[in-house]
Amino acid sequence: MHFVSKIDHSAARAPKVFEGRSQGFTRATFVDRAAGSVHMGVGVCSLSNLGSIDAHLHSFEESFYVLEGNPTLEAAETHQLGPGDFGLIRTGTPHAWRNSSGVAARWLEMQAPQPRTEESAAAPDTFFTEKPSGGEPLLLGHFDESQLPQPGGASQMEGFNPLTGVAIKMFVDRSFGAIHQSLFLIQYMPGAKIDPHDHTFEESYLILSGRVRAIADGKEYDLGPGDVIWTSVGCVHTFVNMGSEPVRWIETQAPLPPAKEVFRFERDWVNVK
Repeated sequence: MHFVSKIDHSAARAPKVFEGRSQGFTRATFVDRAAGSVHMGVGVCSLSNLGSIDAHLHSFEESFYVLEGNPTLEAAETHQLGPGDFGLIRTGTPHAWRNSSGVAARWLEMQAPQPRTEESAAAPDTFFTEKPSGGEPLLLGHFDESQLPQPGGASQMEGFNPLTGVAIKMFVDRSFGAIHQSLFLIQYMPGAKIDPHDHTFEESYLILSGRVRAIADGKEYDLGPGDVIWTSVGCVHTFVNMGSEPVRWIETQAPLPPAKEVFRFERDWVNVK
């Protein structure tokens, strides 16, 4: 099973739990139960200038990657963020967002285990608090071009051997401190491809630049910036960069992949009798 869509910021809205507890905040969700997912919730959050989200905490783990603007994230310490910054907000960590940078801010937000539905008021998983303090420090990092692995270099993903023309920069994973998820950037150079495979976990992909041919469950898609695709456990999928420019996307995975047997390639089993 898989699901393909496109980010539509005009249709974004504030999640119900944040109504009356935020200003200028919306979320364009692209992975949830409606897409078929059972393990993750993923979307692009927008916070207008002078916008804010009240201090709160979750009974799930949350990671993020800043796409645009300079939002401020408040927790045990206050952090001014910018494009390329990423982080992990551990389960139960109080935090708040605000934006006084003069321009709107946007970030990809990944949540695992999957948040409960908005109708689950009797058993909520987001709780508001007086101030964003008293929890563990946030785990933060920053990505720039120099951090992309060089051709022939070691893989940053456990259980994955590097492919020609493919570079992976891990942001959030087991070694970073995550328990339920991973978040990373992947780049395919022109002509790069991966053989058909599936996983024991779900994945989502937000295309940032370039174009890529995606094949999932035998169906083909031509994806470009703003397009998103989600693949379920057991969905056989592959990607090929058919263009002349590199393609990049932000990828998420949940549950956290195992240390071994991360990929099940079809090529390894076609001749088994």
